[in-house]
Amino acid sequence: MVGKYLYLLKYEIRTILRDPLSLYMCSFPIILLILATAVFPFIFKSMDTANEAALRVTMLIVLLIVLTISSFALSALTALLLVENKDEHTLSTIAVTPVGTSGYIRFKMAYIYIMSVIGTMIILFGTKYIAGDEYAIRGVSLFDNLNAAHIVFFALVNGLFVSALALFQGTFAKNKVEGFAFIKATGIIALVPILLALESFRDKLQYALGVLPNFWAIKGIMLELFPIQSDANLSFPLYLAIGAGYSLLLLLGMYRIFLERTEY
Repeated sequence: MVGKYLYLLKYEIRTILRDPLSLYMCSFPIILLILATAVFPFIFKSMDTANEAALRVTMLIVLLIVLTISSFALSALTALLLVENKDEHTLSTIAVTPVGTSGYIRFKMAYIYIMSVIGTMIILFGTKYIAGDEYAIRGVSLFDNLNAAHIVFFALVNGLFVSALALFQGTFAKNKVEGFAFIKATGIIALVPILLALESFRDKLQYALGVLPNFWAIKGIMLELFPIQSDANLSFPLYLAIGAGYSLLLLLGMYRIFLERTEY
């Protein structure tokens, strides 16, 4: 059985390597790391350091964009691969093998989850240790509040959302044209947590964004990077626990719906 999954992994790698768009999406963690460590710091240096509020909001928006886009890129890649499987009737062929369609989807979600976790850790650990001092206010780096455990647990929870979003995008698209349309639509929704940069979403109104699974993990790690006292805030572990539970429910639900819509 292990050999069959290794064969599937080789097939997935070949599929990604032959498509420039897939390669580009896979490289997003590195691209975002370069932006976070070499490009965005120039923006901070060009700002008036005396204007602490503007600098803080700019850093907050930058980090929110980096974290949301990194998740979306990998989910979009997975969704396009799933749609391609439908177009090429790969799923029908796999259905009659010992792995089966359900086994193949579990395998795909597993390796995409691992890729997402690794990609997120590359971005956050890389930014912290390469350019952490550039994300400083009053000489204190925002990343001083973020330890290895915060990064690892955030990556683990955020990866669940990536897999769930990918299945959602891939389930309802019948072809690549519809696939791109779903990706664009859900991409806008996935970026909604950027509204956390607005002061009005720092108290109880923040939970209006809680309908989106990625809100919880992002809010948790943002609270570590930008500690803001509010009675409405939860703890980092609680934000991540809710996000993990929500994403798992969505992932399991989309997994069952996907199989119902693709098996014959």
